[in-house]
Amino acid sequence: MIKAGLIGSGIAGSLTPAMHVAEGAAQGLNYSYVRFDVSTPQCANQTLANILLMVEAGGFAGVNITYPYKQAVLELLDEITDEAGEIGAVNTVVFRDGKRFGHNTDYNGFRTAFAHELSLLPHKNVALVGAGGAGAAVGLALLDEGVKSLCVLDNDLRAARRLVSTLQHLRPLVEVGVWSGQAAVDGLINATPMGMVSHPGAAVSLDEVTVQHWVGDIVYFPLITKLLHNATSLKLHTMTGGGMAVGQASDAFQLFTGLTASAERMTEKFLALNTDKAA
Repeated sequence: MIKAGLIGSGIAGSLTPAMHVAEGAAQGLNYSYVRFDVSTPQCANQTLANILLMVEAGGFAGVNITYPYKQAVLELLDEITDEAGEIGAVNTVVFRDGKRFGHNTDYNGFRTAFAHELSLLPHKNVALVGAGGAGAAVGLALLDEGVKSLCVLDNDLRAARRLVSTLQHLRPLVEVGVWSGQAAVDGLINATPMGMVSHPGAAVSLDEVTVQHWVGDIVYFPLITKLLHNATSLKLHTMTGGGMAVGQASDAFQLFTGLTASAERMTEKFLALNTDKAA
């Protein structure tokens, strides 16, 4: 049996386990995928270090890492990819030959979704909400997709400044700064947990930031967050977190199993699961 899992907080609504298990079954694998949710009584007293020890000893092929551990996990790993090192965050850990290898599939997952859904719309100036692990991956992907001016909003000003410094160093030919009430932006991306069922609400008000063309969210449960609902009411184009969710999940599946996942099949499963939740 191939065993994998997801470690995070407030992940009861995550569709990642079902997507992984369905893809494993479609490829004829005996494959399991388990949640380790530190917001539940079963895992409330467990540290990230303890959970990693437990799954590694239990013969897991690897685990996905989500909020709030994408940066904290770095010190618990043996090696990380260059991309994860640049971003400063890991969302996938593979156990192999007695070592822990850290990867970041958020970058490719978001970049692919953005290229498919938003790249034809204006995106010279963009606001990024969230300076955590996901924000770092999303911010780098935005710059690599042609954003020329990126402003970062976060309640933690020090975190915002750190991310700005990192991204400016990695991509010195573009402009990256902390949001300070700038003029209108082409688009805005939420890269925080706000909007999730476990974190209701919106991380930013569209009354505070003038957005001209589009709004995206990396949250996908629910698929239509409060932020996206508000954007639709303003007749802005929207992008849900579904594309990123499928993209990062398919890359993680390959890292865990060595087999190429079908993005089309995983997308169909994702959409079916969302239809079931809405019913």
